[in-house]
Amino acid sequence: MKSIRYVFGCVCLFFPFWLLADNYSWEQLQQIRNGYESRREEAFSLLKGKKLIREKVIPPIFPDGSDFSRHYSYSLIDYAFKCFWLNEDIKGANAALLENANYYIGYPRAYKDKDSFYWAADELCKIVEFFGSNGVKKKGLIQKDVEERIFLMMWQYSTMQSRVSKAEYSENNTWHVDESENHHVQRFYAAWHFAKFLMSHPDYASKKYNDGHTAREHFDAWNKYIKVWTRERGRKGLFIEMANDSYGLETLKGVYNFYDFGDNELKSLSKQLLDLYWAAWSQEQMNSVRAGAKSRVYPYEAAKGRTPFRKMAWYYLGTNEINYPYNNLFTLITSDYRMPLLVMDIALNTKERGVYEIKQRRLGRAEKGFFTPPDYHVLENDGLLRYTYCTPQFMAGSFMCEARPYEDWVLISSQNRWAGIVFAGDADTRIYAHCKTGKDNRAYNQFWAVQEKGAMIFHKLDSVFHSRGTKDMRMWISKAGLGNWVERKGWIFVESGGAYVALRCVGDGYTIQEEKGGYWVVGNNSYSPFVVEVSLKDKFISYADFQRQIESRKCTIEGNKVIYNSLTDDVLTIPLDYKGLPTVNGCEIDVTPTWVMNSPFVKSVFDSGIVTVEKDGKSLVLNFNE
Repeated sequence: MKSIRYVFGCVCLFFPFWLLADNYSWEQLQQIRNGYESRREEAFSLLKGKKLIREKVIPPIFPDGSDFSRHYSYSLIDYAFKCFWLNEDIKGANAALLENANYYIGYPRAYKDKDSFYWAADELCKIVEFFGSNGVKKKGLIQKDVEERIFLMMWQYSTMQSRVSKAEYSENNTWHVDESENHHVQRFYAAWHFAKFLMSHPDYASKKYNDGHTAREHFDAWNKYIKVWTRERGRKGLFIEMANDSYGLETLKGVYNFYDFGDNELKSLSKQLLDLYWAAWSQEQMNSVRAGAKSRVYPYEAAKGRTPFRKMAWYYLGTNEINYPYNNLFTLITSDYRMPLLVMDIALNTKERGVYEIKQRRLGRAEKGFFTPPDYHVLENDGLLRYTYCTPQFMAGSFMCEARPYEDWVLISSQNRWAGIVFAGDADTRIYAHCKTGKDNRAYNQFWAVQEKGAMIFHKLDSVFHSRGTKDMRMWISKAGLGNWVERKGWIFVESGGAYVALRCVGDGYTIQEEKGGYWVVGNNSYSPFVVEVSLKDKFISYADFQRQIESRKCTIEGNKVIYNSLTDDVLTIPLDYKGLPTVNGCEIDVTPTWVMNSPFVKSVFDSGIVTVEKDGKSLVLNFNE
């Protein structure tokens, strides 16, 4: 392993030459923003003339489900969207929409299935809003008979699945969650937008759903609920499925349509939530790759940086490679929402941001007995601390919390948590902690951590009392962007273009397992903790100097705790018996601080409803109380 070397690659970026500058003026940011529509049309042009490739309906993926039709619906609706937008094959687009509607009409089991029907609802509703009989883009492109079949499908789904009682929020402030966070939002989004159409339709306006309420009553109930839901996420740290680049898209797609098609109050609230999301994203990304701790990151996603949000960065910021629209990205890229210039400034002026810390308070604790689907009850005042240390060359992030039984966390928080380091350069350059999972790719409450600046300790939680589905504790080191592998005195050293990294399995040694994209460092003892420290190259005379300094640091197990004295002279400890909290410099981690977001760029006191986004004397105040 000592002889391993890698070549640092380069990525071809498609943007104007002036975007290669180290910083961007306000005028340049405005130019980038003004170029959004041209980039969008360039992306749509990639779809011009493309034929329909119909995905197959496959057998149920769960025993109680219907045939799995999600990708089948996406293929039909994607085709219709691109045809209407490009004004080509209008007949074929209508045929695709009709085929999709006819598949579901009279198939109640499909309406009940959580993995198929409503996933493309945002895209379908936007097609009707843009191109239907009352369309705001190209009115009447959808044939009347096709539109009527779509409304019949919406009616059949809604009368079965939407209930006004589910929009009650007075006792739970919208923190009772159905199935999962993204499913919950997809369900109430579909209920809201379907009711918006049905309440104005002469065939359905006076009809009552199965719960005895009309479409207007459903719309009013969900409209109120969504406004409270939006305020609560702005007040209490955004989402439980934290920083997730896959499920996050499924959560946000409905918010984009609330912005585009809601009343003025909902439009304003939705804009603020999107501003907050993208501000949080902008301060914590490198090359449009989100860093920091995440939840619900499946093993096959954990090593990858090319996500839907990275794709959206091309439209908003002009960075990275051009990409064509597909699935729910149609909803996002055709929205009227744009990033505020201040948020773009944070995202693009990476070097100006310097070195800083991001601290966030995130909810995730469960009310006793309500930690599993379909009914999650999230406690409103307790959770974990999300911490990210940011530099122009790397971002290192983890979550810190108590070692609690897995039943104490809603599974949408504890599932497949991700923590580690993302580096400048290739989108897949990273080092992260992981516990091997079973065949279902799911593990819960796998490990806990402590971090201060670039120093981190990861320790697997007990697989009987604390976690579920966890196997060996291990660390991933990508092949992309990391090289000069050295093993010495129990440490593994690697370097990126601008950073040095040291990794140590504390205890009974380790083995190396090579895979296509990188290497797993696996502890010989499943519960051996890992210590990782990353630092900027310019702080050291040489790579050898970095290694010597690391080797001089205290890194040991004393009694029932791991102790590491970092390069910045911070002392980190984590209890091996799971009693008490991790400490930094003798102080226990505070998992319920007064603030909910605290960084140089995004600040908010927990539950205050006021978020300030700021940089270089400019500020944007988001008010979730109005």
